[in-house]
Amino acid sequence: MRALRTIALVVLVVALTSALTIGALVWGPVYLGEPDAAASATLVWPEATSERTVPQPPPVVERFVISAVGDLMAHMPQVTSAKSGDTYDFASCFAPIASRISSADLAIGNLETVLAGSASGYSGYPTFNTPDAYAEALVGAGFDVLTHANNHTLDRGVAGLTRTREVLEGLGVRTTGTARTAEEAEEMLVADVRDAKVAILAYTYGMNGFQPPSDKRWMVNVIDEQKMRADVKRARALGVDLVIVSIHNGLEYQRQPSASQQQLEQAMVDAGADVVLGSHPHVIQPMKVVETTRDDGTPRTAFIIHSLGNFVSNQRERFRNTGLVLHLGFEKDLRSGVTSLVSAEYVPVWVDDTGASGKQHRVLPIREALDDPDYPAVDAADRAKMREAWSDTVTHLGGASGTSTDPAAIVFYGEPLVR
Repeated sequence: MRALRTIALVVLVVALTSALTIGALVWGPVYLGEPDAAASATLVWPEATSERTVPQPPPVVERFVISAVGDLMAHMPQVTSAKSGDTYDFASCFAPIASRISSADLAIGNLETVLAGSASGYSGYPTFNTPDAYAEALVGAGFDVLTHANNHTLDRGVAGLTRTREVLEGLGVRTTGTARTAEEAEEMLVADVRDAKVAILAYTYGMNGFQPPSDKRWMVNVIDEQKMRADVKRARALGVDLVIVSIHNGLEYQRQPSASQQQLEQAMVDAGADVVLGSHPHVIQPMKVVETTRDDGTPRTAFIIHSLGNFVSNQRERFRNTGLVLHLGFEKDLRSGVTSLVSAEYVPVWVDDTGASGKQHRVLPIREALDDPDYPAVDAADRAKMREAWSDTVTHLGGASGTSTDPAAIVFYGEPLVR
């Protein structure tokens, strides 16, 4: 028995020795003959730590910019300028300023025309109807929301209003201020802007004497302070972070707001609005920051611009051919949920109505064009008008130049937002 155990032990030793010998022959060169490859498999401090991914804490605030412009008009000389054969192309109109529109997280404009279709015949003042290509160019320039509560909303009746909404919807741009159904009239436009929700409301003083059918008054939001207050409060009840109210009223061509304008604008702020955008006068009116409080008594800052003026039109008179791109910067505290206005700046613009071809309407950033001696299709007469427009705008609105990241902009409040 002892002999059997001895034989088994000898066999086991021989087997283990053989296995170790074979392993050394096969794997030995990897470790002995190729030391660099073996060393690369084992990282030592600090090389190992340099390869580690350290989780970053979530952001404390979310920053975003909302931009707004005034009246987007389409007089017949603009339509004629855009005609090419049987088609229309308005892209060149907005190309010089498009980067400043598209860079916003949310861009808003007032569409002061209708898209009733070619069968209805295109026309300008006093009853507008514009090719769909106009809206296509606006979307291409970066507009996200086109308000449509203004005095030209019913220029082609209910059919024109309805088709305008359909065209905008088909292009993916959102609108407010008009409705096709009673249910749509009750809906509230709430846009998702980064981590914030923004409600946009729009109202007009009237429609140049036109009215929706008596059983469809809900088709256009008409100024009614009591209802507007209720709408702002309803928006707040939805838990939105910001409420923007677009109001189409005031006295045409007056550079100062009327008392009734100011009263209504302040009423919207008192009801809970954060931004009030004025339109209709066709000239720029002043803007201001309003210190107020939230429902819980904490302070907040609201913003009012009495009139954004024309953004594009064929009105060539002084003050009417000048507009602006307003940039409002906000921060949302992701811990408390509080959203605050932190900056306001504006880019003065001027509409160049004729180019080398004699057929051109372009919205030009004034400072950029003046600072470039070779700016395309700008002559000495254009420069003189732009210098006047720049002075008119900056003197009227105030602010400081030279502190914005955009050399064509004027800082009105706070510091330019850096995201």
